[in-house]
Formats: sequence, C-alpha cells, structure tokens
Amino acid sequence: MGLIVLAMAALALSDSSNSEGSGVVKLPAPRTDGGISVEKALSERRSIRSFKNESLTIDDVSQLLWAAQGVTDDKGHRTSPSAMASYPLEVYLLAGNVTDLPAGVYHYSPQGHNLSTVALGNKIAELFNSSGNGREDWRASAPAIFIVTGVFERINKVPGEDLSRFVHVEAGTASENLLLEVVSLGLGATYTAGFDENKTREYLGLARGEDPIAVIPVGRK
Repeated sequence: MGLIVLAMAALALSDSSNSEGSGVVKLPAPRTDGGISVEKALSERRSIRSFKNESLTIDDVSQLLWAAQGVTDDKGHRTSPSAMASYPLEVYLLAGNVTDLPAGVYHYSPQGHNLSTVALGNKIAELFNSSGNGREDWRASAPAIFIVTGVFERINKVPGEDLSRFVHVEAGTASENLLLEVVSLGLGATYTAGFDENKTREYLGLARGEDPIAVIPVGRK
C-alpha cells in the first residue's frame, strides 16, 4: 500500500513539473503557411513607434519567436541562417500585456519551442524608463519586447580569426525575420539599438560573454 502511495505521489510530482511550477511555458505550434507574401510584407514594412493599448496573444508571440529562431526541420536548422551552424543567438521576451501569459521575462528555446521563466512581473516600463533624463521612452508602452542577444564564444571556431562580426550579421537576419512576421500578423514594430546594456543584461540575467544586440518592441498599430 505504501509503495502505491509513493508511486502516486511521484506521478503527481512529475505532472506538476510540466505545469507553471516548472517555469516552462509550452507555446502553440507555429504556422508555416497562410499570412501574406514575402513581397507584400517587404512592401508594407514600416518602423512603428506607437501602439494601441491592446494586448498581444500568445499565438502572436509564438509565431514571432519562431520567425526569429525557430527550428524548421529534424536536423535542427532554423529560420535564420548561421555560419558553421553555430547558432550564437538567443531570444528573450519581455511580456507586459500578452493574453494567457503572465507578465515577465522569458527565454526562448527553439528546440522545444517553449519559454523558460527568468523573472515574473512586467519589467518593460521599469527597464525603458530608467534613464533618469525625464523623457518618456516610447518603448515602455509596448505590450511585448523581443530582445536578441549573442553568445560570441560559439562563433569563434577558426584559430587566429575574429569572427565576432558574424554574430551581428545573424542578429540582423533574425530581427528582419521577426519584423516581416510582424507585418504578416498585422502588427507594428521597429528595430532599436539604443538601450542601457548593463540594465538589459541585469534584467535578462545574462552570463558573461552574452551581449544584447537588438531590442524590438511589438504591439498593435
């Protein structure tokens, strides 16, 4: 009888590890068809710096993360190309107003297409209105912000050559993927590179050698 009780307890613990208590959020499966043509998305892409006071959906978030760094086949290839298949990029999400997703800081895992919780609570206004210059940062009103970082040691595989520039190139391709997906979803966004690097590292919990490169606020236009 005691063994049965222990087994049931272990099963319950296993089930709970896949829930919110584990800090992992399974995202809806991304779509690979529909939307608009690439040509139309290119034609309609604009830099949008003001958003409606409306939420994004977790489906929106799922699609945008997949567009930036999602896995596209059983060999592990991703939506964005990578030199020597080194994949030095990471993508983080600052969620402020996303349906079915608690406000917080999340790290995206392409392999599992899921989010790992870094910290809970809306950190967007806190991070982007911390300059102290008295000016309102328009990014603070975004319902979600996507941040692309680079782990530079993954790319330096050729002795005697500094290939760190490849990380920035890849951050650009991943960001453009995300921006085109924004257009396809009827949303608004723009690429920004002006931000407090130290504060951003702190809020994302980045280890030494991983640097923030691109900050992309997304919302409804």
